[in-house]
Amino acid sequence: MTTALALAGAVLAPAAQAGTIRPTVHCVLPAGQGDPSGPQDVTVELSPASVAPGGKVHAKVTLGPGPAVSPMKLDDVPSTPSIDLVMSGGATGKVTVQGPTVLVDVPAQPAPIVIPPYEGDFFVPANASGPIQFSPVRMNTATVVFGGNYNTPCDVVSGGGVVATVTAQGGGGSAATVSAPSGPAGPSTSVPLSGGGWTPSASPTATLCDAGGGGCDATKVTGGSLKIDAAGALSGAITLANSWTVADGSYSVQVSDGTKQAKTPLEVKAYVPAGPYQLTASPDRAAVGAVITVSGKNYHQDQQLNVVALDSAGNTLDDTAVYPNTTTDGTFSTEFTISDPAIAFIHTDEGGVEGTDTKIPFTVTTGGGPGEGGTGTQKFTFSVTPGPLSMGQSGAEVNFGTIQLDGSSHDVAGTLNPVQVSDARGGTAGWSLTGTLSDFTAAGGGTAVIPAGAVSWTPSCSAHADAIGTPSEGAPGALGATPAGLCELPSGGGQVVGGVFDASAGLNLHTPAVIPGGNYAATLTLSLS
Repeated sequence: MTTALALAGAVLAPAAQAGTIRPTVHCVLPAGQGDPSGPQDVTVELSPASVAPGGKVHAKVTLGPGPAVSPMKLDDVPSTPSIDLVMSGGATGKVTVQGPTVLVDVPAQPAPIVIPPYEGDFFVPANASGPIQFSPVRMNTATVVFGGNYNTPCDVVSGGGVVATVTAQGGGGSAATVSAPSGPAGPSTSVPLSGGGWTPSASPTATLCDAGGGGCDATKVTGGSLKIDAAGALSGAITLANSWTVADGSYSVQVSDGTKQAKTPLEVKAYVPAGPYQLTASPDRAAVGAVITVSGKNYHQDQQLNVVALDSAGNTLDDTAVYPNTTTDGTFSTEFTISDPAIAFIHTDEGGVEGTDTKIPFTVTTGGGPGEGGTGTQKFTFSVTPGPLSMGQSGAEVNFGTIQLDGSSHDVAGTLNPVQVSDARGGTAGWSLTGTLSDFTAAGGGTAVIPAGAVSWTPSCSAHADAIGTPSEGAPGALGATPAGLCELPSGGGQVVGGVFDASAGLNLHTPAVIPGGNYAATLTLSLS
């Protein structure tokens, strides 16, 4: 009897529809190796058959041989496959299924490259309703070859269609939200995120997708400090990958906590040099064996430079080369050894890219001869140890005084005890200072309660003279269980921010006309993150 009931349940809840199509795909091979087209089998199996709006779907993807080939045999290539599915029917938009990174043996052409079957999860939209059809529109393989990151996208150009269907039905939970700054963010920089409605105390993860919500690629986010508190509020920041991985353009940041998912738009724009290259050698003359400093600005960000010496005829002295990277603001600084008496110039270029060359003269001194002087260098160094993000306050109580009942409601003004925030982390991340207030209860176990919303505040905050960064006060309004902003310092967008900041607020207590006499108290909790 038990077995019969289990089988009946299986019939009523079948696996989601799955299928195989054979579209024609157009692939763009990396490093200018070509753009072949041809047929490829695509099989997608989705489960469960039905989910609540905003629910999670598990996908199994199997790809047949495609037109992409390699000019050489490569073993154990780290490969991360993904597929974009466009939705129709009960939902619209795109979702991405990304598999884990696996090692793939790539054969030499004409043998095709075959990606092993993979699995991944995605979420249907929170407003989905009814049967949702899923059709593949792009497959992509991200690879790491010889230390470089490459993508091989294959777009469906004809013969596509629906491979699987999932039905969205029932009542979905509350939708999660996420927001990012409206201005452009630079590659290799920190981007603050915030939101609400998330699973309390869950562990969020982030990835970067195209503006339409597809093409999601976790490698474009290299780190972060996202967290969800016990009230479901999202805070923290993500760090974007460098400009080689994240090109300028419109994207969407996708955040998931394992149960919910939300996206927010993000513009990415790399640093644009303000003028021509400025290259400096310090000193600009030295004897063989000396170590000098070569620095520059107005370079493109995240570039590996060739810094090399030239002789008087402009020939490259290969043994002198060093390879520093530029920073997010297009600057660099590196030690350079004067190892050849033939050095006449110091030269830089951005990885051999045409039109990026610049050079400055340099003099090698022999020392010891008539009329010859000499130079010497000494390196000055020091270390900086980052400190904490901390706060303190000048008092622990705000007394609104005694209110005389007279049959009318009352508004009583007060001032929040000053709060001082010290940010000694020495980084680019900002911070947020928020407050929550409990309801007022009567002392001595009385049952009378005045809601926390009876108190409203008007925040103010300012920076000390030697602080870096401009803080912004929170919006005026009523207090309560939902965190209200008191003061916030945005991320520096690549620039170090920090120092000492002051925050306070004007307070107003509104009491009802009729209330039992007694002493009332509520607790304001300030949180810095």
